[in-house]
Amino acid sequence: MAKKRKSLSTYFSFWPMVSSWVLGNIRFVFFLAFLGVLYIGISRQAESNIRDIHLLTKEVRKLRWEYMSLQSELMYSSTQSQVIQTMKSKGFVVDKKGPKRIVVKKNLVKLEE
Repeated sequence: MAKKRKSLSTYFSFWPMVSSWVLGNIRFVFFLAFLGVLYIGISRQAESNIRDIHLLTKEVRKLRWEYMSLQSELMYSSTQSQVIQTMKSKGFVVDKKGPKRIVVKKNLVKLEE
């Protein structure tokens, strides 16, 4: 017994039912389309935000590295030995006696109240 070949129109016989359902519920179809467009837009914005976050994270790491190197350089250049060496190169002489203490007697100084 030979098999009957079905025509192409028999495979699409459901189409009139689908088209009538879609036209009957066109508001719902538009709502679903709107939700799809909204979903695409929000996901695209989120990916853009993630890219921006990664770029800013890299920039923060770079700036932090620069800050740490400048801070260590400043700490090194502000040590007493480095300050003395810098002042000697500019022509200043370091006094070896140390600081002098100034003593003022109480009855010699008048304080205005």
